[in-house]
Amino acid sequence: MYHVIRPWEARAFRECRRAWDLGARERQDLEPAAPSRTFDFDEAIHDALEIYYFPGMWDWSRTIVRPLAVRAFDKAMRRQRDAYAAHRELTDAQQWEWQQHLDEGAALLERYFGWAATVDDELSAVQVSVLFDITVPDPTRPEAGLCTPSGKGIWYRVRIELVVTDAHGRCWLVEHRIVPEFSDLNDLQLDEQSLTRAWAWEIGFLGRIEGTIYNELRTGADPDRSEQFRVRAIQGPSGLIKQQGGAGFRRTHIPRLPGELAGRGLAVGHEIMDMTDPGLRLYPNPAVSRCASCAYRAPCVVMNQGEDVGPMLRASFRPRAAQDFEPGRLGSVWGFGPGVNEIDEYRAMNPGNG
Repeated sequence: MYHVIRPWEARAFRECRRAWDLGARERQDLEPAAPSRTFDFDEAIHDALEIYYFPGMWDWSRTIVRPLAVRAFDKAMRRQRDAYAAHRELTDAQQWEWQQHLDEGAALLERYFGWAATVDDELSAVQVSVLFDITVPDPTRPEAGLCTPSGKGIWYRVRIELVVTDAHGRCWLVEHRIVPEFSDLNDLQLDEQSLTRAWAWEIGFLGRIEGTIYNELRTGADPDRSEQFRVRAIQGPSGLIKQQGGAGFRRTHIPRLPGELAGRGLAVGHEIMDMTDPGLRLYPNPAVSRCASCAYRAPCVVMNQGEDVGPMLRASFRPRAAQDFEPGRLGSVWGFGPGVNEIDEYRAMNPGNG
């Protein structure tokens, strides 16, 4: 009935059309049959932050929520390691690296929770890990939605990590970033991902987004060393930018103007028109920065040599297994809710309270 496009697919299309063709849902929809990494540290930390900022537990004591969030990180790391071990045996070096990141992640989260308690009181969590579809306006006819040349309606499927309101009732989108160094302010202001999410949220929920809050957790930071600033304000092109920092964490509030979001929406529309063009040409776009970590590097080399890539794809790849809407986790505009295990843990820790 519908042709669904996701922001990650649009980024893949921009970076390399061949990799996009192999991996996009509406194209060949292939992924490696076996995990390529023992674990995804970033994803596991995000799992913990989803629990910590779940709106249904926002009024709970943080002494209750903190261990549940750390447990979510631990579960994610073990789940990822076990998925990898189901296909190949872990080496001693891989097991050591996994254990090191497990310990470092738990310590990072505990430090972050202590710091967040000093800045979170001005915010209220509204939605977390929300996934929703919007109809993309046609850039040439804004009153109409985009369709494929065959007449299928196009849905743009967007995931937002966290929506909060500030003390004045204004809505902000929050982007959690796990980084070795804090991002350059200019890069944050030009960030395409957050602009896309803010534009889509306003269309999907018919509300005004004040801007984006970048919540950065710096890995490898000295826990005993504070940053040189605590709070500072910078005049930006779209309004006053506020930064709060310390102990290896930084929170940057960047307001967004309606014109910025409208311009991003036009760019999304034009890009989708290119992606669904029947005359689209597919070609690789090699670069060391992309190809070194690309999951489709091996079949790409085979295609470059003019050989039949079919046997490799059948042997080493499979149709993408994970769904956008994970049962019991996502599936409504309210997004993520803690699973049965998390609720059971809370009840065990607090008998008689739920």
